[in-house]
Amino acid sequence: MNRIKQLRTEKSFSLRDLAKDFSAFLDQHGKKPITNVTISRWENEKNSPTAEMWGLLADYFGVSVDYLQGAWSEKEVLELMSSSLLDNYKRIFEMAREYYDEHFFFNDIDLDTFSEEEGHFYEVPGTFDETERKSWIYTKEIRENDYMSLAFVILRCIFFKGLNENLYTAEHIKALIEEQNNLYSKTQKLEVVFYPEFKGYEEVKHFMNSFLDAENGKENFLKAFLQDNYEFEDVLTNVVIEKLMKEKASKETMSLALISIFEKVILRYEEGATDRKYQYVRSRYEVLKDDYHALSKHAYELQKENDRLKAELASKR
Repeated sequence: MNRIKQLRTEKSFSLRDLAKDFSAFLDQHGKKPITNVTISRWENEKNSPTAEMWGLLADYFGVSVDYLQGAWSEKEVLELMSSSLLDNYKRIFEMAREYYDEHFFFNDIDLDTFSEEEGHFYEVPGTFDETERKSWIYTKEIRENDYMSLAFVILRCIFFKGLNENLYTAEHIKALIEEQNNLYSKTQKLEVVFYPEFKGYEEVKHFMNSFLDAENGKENFLKAFLQDNYEFEDVLTNVVIEKLMKEKASKETMSLALISIFEKVILRYEEGATDRKYQYVRSRYEVLKDDYHALSKHAYELQKENDRLKAELASKR
């Protein structure tokens, strides 16, 4: 549906008001006036303006032709993300709190691993591990609502952003080494080993609080966040999104496209985490290998000294 009626309403114009005002605009461009009946037929898409008239209408309203014809604007895409978060964040965080540990909720729940066929197993309490059962039930609930799915993958992206930024940092590595030396209690060990997950969840809560408190508008907050973070910066300029915007895609279709794009961002984060883990394990291996060689050399020297002392003692008998 085109936006002629929407833009007319925003001006608080009746059909007659718009016909009169737009006809005056047309007169300035050497064009014939139009009637309110013509505008009504355009609004209801019973007739369509010519290509030239679309251009004149767009100039009159101060918008692009694509937008006037019903294409999505960037602001509307941001509004879709914003409303999805506002409508669903409470339930998503409620699920996280009900999970065995809220810090692992966004790490464990993966919408792509859902299987409808397994439902008759998981829906029966006691059949599987309770955490695994809850994971399936939550995934099913989220997937059944496109807008909840969109809100979830946005927050999951934030989780992996926080996780990656704290994975094998100097602070994390120091804590891991100390944990290996048994300097931590059982509770502290959990926080050390899963330090990145704890930080990732903190990042999600910080993001959501900042979003809710945004004074400059939630859509502006989202836009700034997407543009300021390298992994997210192409979400709004993605060719698929731009194509769907021009094609006047439904909200459901746009939501699914955005979900797919955010899922790809998550995959990039997961690949980055795997690479960083490999680098850490490799560096620890090299350190431990050097330590092993140093200890072996020291043991060899001690054995030589021991043999020398034994020989010296034997010669004095």
